[in-house]
Amino acid sequence: MFHGCVFLTVLAVSWYEPDMIYFSFLLCCQSFCLIINLTVFPVAGNRKSVEKYKSPKAVNEEKMKIINKKWLIGCSSIIAICAVTLSVWGCSKNTKPEIEVALWNLDVYDHYTEQVQSLVPDVKIKWVEGQRNLDYYKQLAETESLPDIITVRKFSMKDSLSLNPYLMDLTRTEVASSYYDIYLENYKTSEGKVFWVPMSGTVDGIVANKELFEQYNIPVPSDFDSFISACQAFETYGIRGYSIDLSIDYNALHLLQGMGIESLSSVDGIIWRKDYDDGKTNQLDSRVWLPAFEKLERLNTLKILDQDTMYSDDLLSYERFIEGTQAMVNISSESISKLLPGKEVEILPYFGENQNFLLTYPTFNAAITKAGGENSVKKAAAWKVLMAMTSSQAQEELNRYTDGLIPYKRDISFEYDGSMSMVQQYLERNRTYIRLGSEEFKPFRFQ
Repeated sequence: MFHGCVFLTVLAVSWYEPDMIYFSFLLCCQSFCLIINLTVFPVAGNRKSVEKYKSPKAVNEEKMKIINKKWLIGCSSIIAICAVTLSVWGCSKNTKPEIEVALWNLDVYDHYTEQVQSLVPDVKIKWVEGQRNLDYYKQLAETESLPDIITVRKFSMKDSLSLNPYLMDLTRTEVASSYYDIYLENYKTSEGKVFWVPMSGTVDGIVANKELFEQYNIPVPSDFDSFISACQAFETYGIRGYSIDLSIDYNALHLLQGMGIESLSSVDGIIWRKDYDDGKTNQLDSRVWLPAFEKLERLNTLKILDQDTMYSDDLLSYERFIEGTQAMVNISSESISKLLPGKEVEILPYFGENQNFLLTYPTFNAAITKAGGENSVKKAAAWKVLMAMTSSQAQEELNRYTDGLIPYKRDISFEYDGSMSMVQQYLERNRTYIRLGSEEFKPFRFQ
């Protein structure tokens, strides 16, 4: 009876809590010693020498006392063992697994982090400061100090290749399967594997000051030629048509890819980007990139982008926009209301010869490191956290404090109005392009 109870107790602990096998082994050894004491050495002294001086009745009473004492000790021991086992087991169960998440910018995502934590109450999330680009995480990988989940703002597949051996494969997971194929293709390696997933993206575009356009009766641009005409028309009134600071890397990437967005979205463009991301080429294909440079050259020749307007500080451009002395600026949809408060604006697509597109860029990208899968408990917790980070509830929090984001997942949709009212039509036609954020693309200058 006693053997069975101890065995079942140990078996239960080992089955439901594999991490407590060592404790169960010690418990079993202790129980075995107790059994030996109770069965092999039940009483001290020579019982037979005592019993021969007692009556049969007294001997029987003495035997019953010994048996009862053994059962009492055995039952008490079982109760004590079970109590200790359940106590330790309970403490283990009440300890939440901790997942460390490096967020590229902790200052602007308070509501998002609170929402994610609320979705996984059985996991403790430790938010730590990350970095905007991948170099920081490459350094952490070399010292084996990567957090469980990492996020990055500036991302390209080519720049991330050296990190892949340190990351969990997301290819056949519920997370990856929830994304639209058109967006997920930008995250697949040459072997078809997925290690990163994007959060909802901003629209990176040129915004028009509608008040100025209406005041001077100038049509809001609907193609590249009308964009040029609008800039020239405003110049006659002493109003700057457009400016951008190309000394900033993301502005240069933004404008260059925006001007070539139609050819980048073509079959040739998709093939070039795939080859570039896989490290098969580091050259710009003229069939893909020539239209972008031709447009920029035209803007430069017409003095719409000259030394003053192509290296004009963004904040000064926003001030002129608010004052009514500049008609158009480059800005992201996550910043319009923050940087251009109270202005009635319209975000423009990037114009192609035959089709117009929205240039979009993820607010950040996330991956689970192999540190997050070091054991089954932590791995399950890391998956839960990533699911929460990409969930519709969490993405709604990202969208709430912007003028509108682009959802990349099938189960997420946002409503658009005001400056973003034209976005839905481009989503329905798949006229969106995720901007390349490679470190190899540096700011450029016209001669």
